[in-house]
This record gives sequence, structure tokens and C-alpha cells, in this order.
Amino acid sequence: MAIKFLDVSYKNLFEKINFEIEKGQIVSLIGKSGSGKTILFDLIFGLDLNFDGKINLGKKLLDKSRKQNQLKEIRKDIFYLRQDYCNQLFNINVLEDINYYVENIKTEELEELLKVFGLDDTILKKHSSELSNGEIKKVILIIMLLSNKKILLIDDVTESLDLKGKKTLIKQLKKEKREGKIIILSSSDTNFLLELVDKVMYIDANNKIVVENDKYNFFGNKSALNECNMEVPKILQFKDVVFKRKKIKLLYRDNINDLIKDIYRNAK
Repeated sequence: MAIKFLDVSYKNLFEKINFEIEKGQIVSLIGKSGSGKTILFDLIFGLDLNFDGKINLGKKLLDKSRKQNQLKEIRKDIFYLRQDYCNQLFNINVLEDINYYVENIKTEELEELLKVFGLDDTILKKHSSELSNGEIKKVILIIMLLSNKKILLIDDVTESLDLKGKKTLIKQLKKEKREGKIIILSSSDTNFLLELVDKVMYIDANNKIVVENDKYNFFGNKSALNECNMEVPKILQFKDVVFKRKKIKLLYRDNINDLIKDIYRNAK
């Protein structure tokens, strides 16, 4: 399974873009507001077929000639957590919502995911209107993980999640990656992205897709991040300060625990 964009053009936004994402990769989609991140998610999911070119999802072809019955077959492999995620729960209660999206739910797996995301099982009897946005986001993330889809699309992934929720999600998505899933997500939280993603797809000022395989290079690029209203991750800021003040060159690290170990080794 791989996602390939082949000379895809969309209205006045994209012109003949090409890229490939292979299975077992977590990719961050980054660009300023209005650059087309959500459009790319919609194109992959087949919500908008008003494009030229072709999109290959494994052996399945997506183009403007697809019919609704064909789209249903294509979407079997994809879970899309949208920006308007609150509208993705609409049944009488959360358990019915989960049953709507997931067939043959394993009770033990559901109970475990509720536990790791810090949710009590009483939430299953509640209607989405009784939940906070953060709780709704966690419920849909649980549905996504239970669905066992090959492609996970998560638009604005960290919105409404607290620090504990983000850490839990990082752990769960890394597990999905090990199982060979393709994960594409957007977020403005560079600290979260640095710890999680393998590479970055950046929509530049000319609406071209720039694929950056070295995430440290991208997240250390202040000018590119400024264009997107994003900051250099704190761990990279700290690395630069240590070098400037102490002339100690620390290794690139994804999380604070590994960085502390490096500092300790240098102190010895």
C-alpha cells in the first residue's frame, strides 16, 4: 500500500503536484492557513473529485471519473478524522457511534483504549452533546484506532488535546506505524510533530509540495516555520542555546528524556 499523486492539479491551488508516501510512514502536512492542507486530505478520501491527474491508493485508482459506489470501495481502507470532527458523532450515544464506524468491536480493546486515553466507560452511554471537545476528539481517535484502516488522515490532530492526550496519541500512532499504516496529519504543534513524524510535506508560498525527509532540518528552519505561524520546537531551541553558550554540540533528539541523557553524558 502506498499513496501516489501523479500530476494532480486542483483549480487555481495546485498544479501538477507529485509525491509518494509509503506504508509504515508518519508524515506531517504543513502549510500556512488556506494553503490547501484540508483540500489534500479531501482529495485522498475522495470527497472532492474536481481535480486533474491521478491518485493511486495502493492498487486503487482515484480520479474524476470515479462513481459513488466505487468511492465507497476505495474508502474502506481509509479513516479520515476531519477538522469538523464534532460532527462525526451523531448517534444516540457514544457506543452507537462506535458501532456505526467499527464492525465486530473487541470489548477488551475498547476498554483498554478508553483507559489509555483517560476516559471512563460511562462515556459510552452519553450523547456527544454531553461531551467536551477534548472528549469528542479522544472518542473519534479511539474509533480510528479500532477501525484498523490502512490509511489514517488526521486534520488538525492536536486541536482540543491536552499534554497527556498528545503523549498518549504519540504512543498509539507509533504502534500503528509499526503495523504498516500510512499516517498523514496536520498540526501547528511543532513539539508534537518533531517527536512523532518521519518526514514533512510542506506546501510552500507557490503552492508547491516540498518533501523534506530530514525533519530536523525543516523544524530548525525559522523562515519556513514563520510562514506557517509556527515556532521552532523547544527541544531544538534548547539545543541551539547550549551550543551558543557552552559550545556543547548535542545530538538531534525527538523527546526531552533522550536530550537529558545527552546532557548528563556531556556533564560527566
